[in-house]
Amino acid sequence: MLMFWIVAGLFLAGALLLLLPSLLQARPAGPSAAAVGAIVLEDQRREVDADLAGGWLDAHRASESQAELQRRRQDDGGADTARTVAPRPAWRSALLVALFVPAASLWVYGQLGRPDAVLPAVPGPKQAAGTGAAPGGAAGHALTPEQIQQRATALAERLKAQPADAEGWVMLSRSYTALSRYRDAAAALRRAADLLPPDASLLADLADVTGMAQGRRLAGEPARLIQAALDLDPRHGKALALAGSVAFEARDYAAARGYWERLLAVLPPESPLLRGVRSSLAQAARLESGAAASEAAAAPAGGQAGEATAATSVSGEVFISPALKARLAAGDTLFVFARAAEGQRVPLAVQRLAVGLGQDRYAFALDDRMAMGPNLRISAFARVVVSARVSRSGVAAAQSGDLVGSSEPVTPGTTGVRVLVDRVQP
Repeated sequence: MLMFWIVAGLFLAGALLLLLPSLLQARPAGPSAAAVGAIVLEDQRREVDADLAGGWLDAHRASESQAELQRRRQDDGGADTARTVAPRPAWRSALLVALFVPAASLWVYGQLGRPDAVLPAVPGPKQAAGTGAAPGGAAGHALTPEQIQQRATALAERLKAQPADAEGWVMLSRSYTALSRYRDAAAALRRAADLLPPDASLLADLADVTGMAQGRRLAGEPARLIQAALDLDPRHGKALALAGSVAFEARDYAAARGYWERLLAVLPPESPLLRGVRSSLAQAARLESGAAASEAAAAPAGGQAGEATAATSVSGEVFISPALKARLAAGDTLFVFARAAEGQRVPLAVQRLAVGLGQDRYAFALDDRMAMGPNLRISAFARVVVSARVSRSGVAAAQSGDLVGSSEPVTPGTTGVRVLVDRVQP
């Protein structure tokens, strides 16, 4: 902003340097009124002499005319007839120009320019989620965790003296989120929500960080906040995505599909989230059909048959660690696979998902229908481990630089398995 005003000042100075010298320079001297009168009288004297020489006047009349001209010359100033007007610079005009040009320039810029373009942007509660802007800094200039911590500490101190600064609480929440301090982020965002009018974006963000603070689960308060956001804006993208996740957690796959189909309808055609949403929709549809088939098979056989069918799959969500989220790129592939907890390490089932920028959770479901061989089925082992790998090359085999993570050993039939991708393949 300072550089802008320096450049603008230089342009104004250049304009004044072109205008003022001509006004301040003394004008050429001109004859006085007496001098002009003397010239006229001299011309008349010559005319009298010419008339006398030409016979148009007699000597008596010519003498009288000469005497009259001499008398008028003496009345007009005599010896002062040669005096000229003293040259003077146009100081008044120069002063008016020096004041008018800068004032007019600033007024025109204020009317036609963009004064807000030279001011630092302050993010507000309605800023779209997932823009990638670094908390407390300009987009494109990544901050280290230490710098974010310093800014968060300074902002928290300032908010003690200015607790009514809603924008400050929003910025503080984003800083805490970048530091994975989700409880503090949720508390800061609640302060902002108390100060601002009801806003769907703010409620969806609050639901998200509250879910992260309670172990990445959206049941309870996050679900209520999501519903409140949808009550305000039924087409809000983030609220629809989170509502689908709430239903998926509750194994209500039909409701999850409904929310995600509504989300597809509001996403722009070029959105990088489209592939991820479609993948989640396919999973929900598959799980919905699988659950219906299991219920149908369990009906004549009783409870034992139902338990046997449920023990053929594992499902849950893969979470990307906030520290690694920035390493995701468009075109990355997420592989989710199950292996036996003991014995051979051959994958029993593999699911391939597209990575969406700004997306940090992915639902998965692995079952015997994805078996890699007749004897390599999830139901054939007492415990399995679910692993996840984000591949830049799109190849399932481990490669250096891949992002990886694994779950604790679980028994077949377990739902709600959590896999945290928090390591980099050496």
